[in-house]
Amino acid sequence: MAIASVLRMTGRKRSCICFLLIIGLLATIQATLVSTAKAEEPWKRHAIDNTLQGADGVKLGDFDGDGLQDVVTGWEESGVVRLYLNPGVTTATKPWPSVTVGIGKSPEDALPFDVDGDGQLDVISCHEGRLKQVLVHRFDGSSVSKQELLKQSNWKTSPLSILDGQQWMFASTVLLRGGKSALVFGSKNSNATLTILFPPTQHSDQIEDWQPRTLRACGWIMSIQTMDMDDDSDNDIVFSDRTSKHRCVAWLEQPDENPETASWTEHTIGATGTDPLFIDAAPDRVLVTTRQKKFFDFKKSGYDKWDATSHANPADVPFGKAIRLLTPDTIIFTANTHADSANTKQPGMWLKQSGKDWQVVDPTNECKFDRMELIDLDGDGDLDVMTCEERQSLGVVWYENPGIK
Repeated sequence: MAIASVLRMTGRKRSCICFLLIIGLLATIQATLVSTAKAEEPWKRHAIDNTLQGADGVKLGDFDGDGLQDVVTGWEESGVVRLYLNPGVTTATKPWPSVTVGIGKSPEDALPFDVDGDGQLDVISCHEGRLKQVLVHRFDGSSVSKQELLKQSNWKTSPLSILDGQQWMFASTVLLRGGKSALVFGSKNSNATLTILFPPTQHSDQIEDWQPRTLRACGWIMSIQTMDMDDDSDNDIVFSDRTSKHRCVAWLEQPDENPETASWTEHTIGATGTDPLFIDAAPDRVLVTTRQKKFFDFKKSGYDKWDATSHANPADVPFGKAIRLLTPDTIIFTANTHADSANTKQPGMWLKQSGKDWQVVDPTNECKFDRMELIDLDGDGDLDVMTCEERQSLGVVWYENPGIK
């Protein structure tokens, strides 16, 4: 209502209108303050497991068929791979039921995957360091009940020997034309590659019968995500390579026929002059962190054309780690502040909303966080953040979103 109209009123009517306007203004101010508080206060942190050393990555899968996403993690320093069963919203803030599915030095990544086609998820783990292997952890229980899944004796570990000899970093599932699934692996350092493991033409229940094919020489693979980048109904491979002459963010196009033998064309997205780390990829937008005090936001502007925008990291946080788009204008950003030689004792987890300054999600200093999963764990309709931390023994954790949607 225009102010002039209010002024022309007299007596009780003007008083009522003014009262309603004041109430509306106060409600708007309160909503703004609540929204700001939600964004600026540290988020509540809940430990899924903080009993071991070196939690290194989280990936999701429904192991017990209850519709809830469980999580697998490799503990690099402790040398174990664990599965955690999602207990549901009522007890998600407490430590989750867990089982050690396998033991192996320097696990860098763990992936839920059905290795024998029986409809039940198993676990594949990638190991760097001196082990240089991919391990397969098969579930051999009598049922997929929680009780059977949590028995360590029901898990059997064996090496995938055909991949021995590389410092394997990450793995991901690739959907091939025709409906079959393959696996793509990335490694680092000497003789590093991006390698895809294809199932045999004839059906086999043994992943050991699958055949590898090197797609690309690499320096140090830091991210692998699979999705349809060219709208042709198959999975392409988006990746980041952080070192040597191969460094970039790019994607490999799955060929229309014979992916086992035909060429996978490489399409560069960008970040060629930096050390690109973890990515958050979609067909038309890719976010990537670097170790050069900045992150990139790539937006597709045409065929093989990407417009790059560079954004500064939080002050005194040179080494980004992972990045995720929480909402269209809000990012979650993790960093390795433990490795900063300037020793500025900065937090390692941040939030950035469009038009606002960086805000601290967790004030714990000198941290080394890893990749993230966005998932509603408390049933309140917004996305919480699951991740892990290696240096301050936070372990596998999730952060309760205060209401940012």
